[in-house]
Amino acid sequence: MDQLISQLNFKSHNSIIHSVDSIGDDTCYVLDLSVTPSLLAAAGSNYLIKIYDRSNNTILNVLSGHKDAINETKFIENTNTLLSCSSDKTVKIWDAKTGQCSLTINQQGEIFSIDLNGDILAMGVGSMVVLYNLSTKKLIRKFDCSHTEDVTRVRFHPIDKNKLVSCSVDGLICMYDLEQADDDDAILHVINAEDSIGNIGFFGPSYQYLYSLSHTERLATWDLTNGSKLKHYGSDLRTTLSERYKFEINYFISCIYDNASNQLILFGGDFNGTGYVFIVTPDDIIQVSKLENVHTDVIRNVYWDKFKSELITSSEDSKIGFWTNNPSITNLLKINNDTSLNKMVNNNNNNNNNNNNNNNNNNNNNNNNNNNNNNNKNNKNNKKK
Repeated sequence: MDQLISQLNFKSHNSIIHSVDSIGDDTCYVLDLSVTPSLLAAAGSNYLIKIYDRSNNTILNVLSGHKDAINETKFIENTNTLLSCSSDKTVKIWDAKTGQCSLTINQQGEIFSIDLNGDILAMGVGSMVVLYNLSTKKLIRKFDCSHTEDVTRVRFHPIDKNKLVSCSVDGLICMYDLEQADDDDAILHVINAEDSIGNIGFFGPSYQYLYSLSHTERLATWDLTNGSKLKHYGSDLRTTLSERYKFEINYFISCIYDNASNQLILFGGDFNGTGYVFIVTPDDIIQVSKLENVHTDVIRNVYWDKFKSELITSSEDSKIGFWTNNPSITNLLKINNDTSLNKMVNNNNNNNNNNNNNNNNNNNNNNNNNNNNNNNKNNKNNKKK
């Protein structure tokens, strides 16, 4: 765990304002991030998606077409093709390099989440889970009875691609076996989380476990082999951690699973823009580092690029932050900070020395004046004699 804690000690090395023009008239919340080795897609609250070149963080394209909030974006693996879903009831497919929209998929309700398995697109459409074939451009099937309220996340299993998991505002987490033709038979597990669920993700050596984060900031873990609860980390987790670590935690962002260490990592934050990094153990949550001095408002997204040793965050302050755990860069940042500090100290010392010299000069002048006064008195006394 010591090695992981070292890897999670991120330092800021850059940040940019999410804006096209130089005066920042179109700055907005960054609602979602998707990343490839060379590109970054940032969906803004102004219904635009901006594509950044990760080599220099400059804007390559602005994707315009959605008419309402963009809820999620996702790159097709190893391509420049980006998918986006929106409350305008559409999924759009874009070429991120050219900025062209190649396909718009219309649905009957707001689309809050998407995921991909080859050509199979899963969508959370209102209270339904909808499967669509991107090659044939045809509907495959839909599950319209598994949830009663908005579906907030749909996720294909990382290994067994015939398995799909959905969660909803209705508090249910459903797992499907897509090889089963009958809809009732296809639903393997229905987990009642007893809270409105906003986010889920897989973890474990075989991704056999699931974490859930609720809209009331509650974290729980589940065993997908049988649908049982592993751990509920308390109904007031924010207060528990705030009191333990003596800083205020207002919300949780998401979890990221590190398969190298087999650890689940939880990210949270406060309303002033500070981020907090925790390790989730089977019995407890341990704070390991902070993300400081970049954001000034709620952090919405976190993406960890382990190959580039970079963490990317986005916030309601319109900033995208870039953090590193690369020792060569963090050491350079430390040297720069130390150099700046030394300059400050040296300047202060020089100022103090100058002040001392000035004081000495003033003392010398005073002594000279005293000597002159004494000479004048002696001369007067001689004249009287």
